Amino acid sequence: MAKRGRPIKGDQLVEDSAGSELARQRLRVILQTLAGALTVEEACGALGVRRSGFHKLRRQFLERATDLLEPKPRGRRRPEPTATEVELARMKREVVELKLELKAQQIREEIALVMPHLLTAKRGAAHKKTTRRSTRGGSVRSVR
Repeated sequence: MAKRGRPIKGDQLVEDSAGSELARQRLRVILQTLAGALTVEEACGALGVRRSGFHKLRRQFLERATDLLEPKPRGRRRPEPTATEVELARMKREVVELKLELKAQQIREEIALVMPHLLTAKRGAAHKKTTRRSTRGGSVRSVR
């Protein structure tokens, strides 16, 4: 019993595809050789190429077709951010950093107002120069 269903279009599907007439002819011939309807010699004659050129063309076609059939991640692809979006993200990060710097500066100022002795002690220690001199009696004293 014969199978019923839609007729097989095979290389006739090429006619509906986009591209130049030359590209569609090459695709049609490659598909016919893969299906066994044409030999490589017949394909070379139809396309006007040498055997090596045909094999190169067929290999490129199969590699690109394989790449197209690789599994892709599910869902929508995220679009690449525009230059404006990248700049906006950079500016937002900068605002966060500046807010942190401002808060730290406010805390330092508050400490300086509430506990000024901490600042003067540090400054005094940093600026104080101590030297040792001997006196007539042989003792050592500090001079500022």
